[in-house]
Amino acid sequence: MPKPLLNEENFLLNLLFEGNKQPAEAFNFLKDIFQSLSTLDDLFISSIDNGLQIEYSLEDLEFGSIKSRIRQLIEEIPDEAIKEFNWKKLVGHFLLKLKYLVLRYLQEKESIDSKESLEILMRSIENEKTKMLKNDRFIITEVNVYQLLTALEPIILVLSQLKNQEKIEYKSLDGNAILDNKVSINKAKILWELGDKKFENETTEILKVKKLDLLSDNSTWNFKLGNKSIDAKIIDKDWLDKYHAREYTLLPEDSLKVKLKVCYVNKPDGKVVKPIYEIVKVIDIIYPENNQTTLYK
Repeated sequence: MPKPLLNEENFLLNLLFEGNKQPAEAFNFLKDIFQSLSTLDDLFISSIDNGLQIEYSLEDLEFGSIKSRIRQLIEEIPDEAIKEFNWKKLVGHFLLKLKYLVLRYLQEKESIDSKESLEILMRSIENEKTKMLKNDRFIITEVNVYQLLTALEPIILVLSQLKNQEKIEYKSLDGNAILDNKVSINKAKILWELGDKKFENETTEILKVKKLDLLSDNSTWNFKLGNKSIDAKIIDKDWLDKYHAREYTLLPEDSLKVKLKVCYVNKPDGKVVKPIYEIVKVIDIIYPENNQTTLYK
């Protein structure tokens, strides 16, 4: 019995064209559109649960026009406690719905030329995220307009490279979308409308300690977040008091699971002022030798 084309874990991403096309050009284009959609996934999964990561695998490939079937898999990062299967499944369903909502919106709108048009899309996505993923156990934050603009830009850039009569087709159980090279975004106008605006965002992160402060309540600590170094002030006074009282040990290369607030200012010219990081709450300490220990009993 043939395997169904679509299920709850995959989507079809197709490059439709007439006549002949150089194979390298066709495959590179499909790779570029896929990578631009991955950037969108990464943005939203960071707002949901940074203890999860997304992996993809190619399930099938057809020729003529190039048709690919891609499986999407949600996994835990190595340092994170095991998540419930149903939670991972829900996050995976949302990411499939996310791609459909964005691509369908671009198909219908074609031109995004105002802050308001981005806000309509953002509200649609955030309403769906709340409806599908509302959960008291996880801190889910909203993505702001500037972040969404940044994530949409590479998608639209890739679409602009389509030739006339060429189209990208997306299919999932949520629905279908077909896009051509007419989709555009007026980034300069939107940034001007956003103006000199301050954004705040809170996510749950795992930070590796690089330099700590043994005494002061006011100085910043140095951490590694992913592949970058950040300075963050800990404003969780209850945790600091217990740390200074030596109720638990902490050394460089240990990690903290935290609720991290990021504040940054977007300038009208598109430049972003260096972000300020604050640790609102320390949730747990993760030690390399035994992976995790619980702070509060």
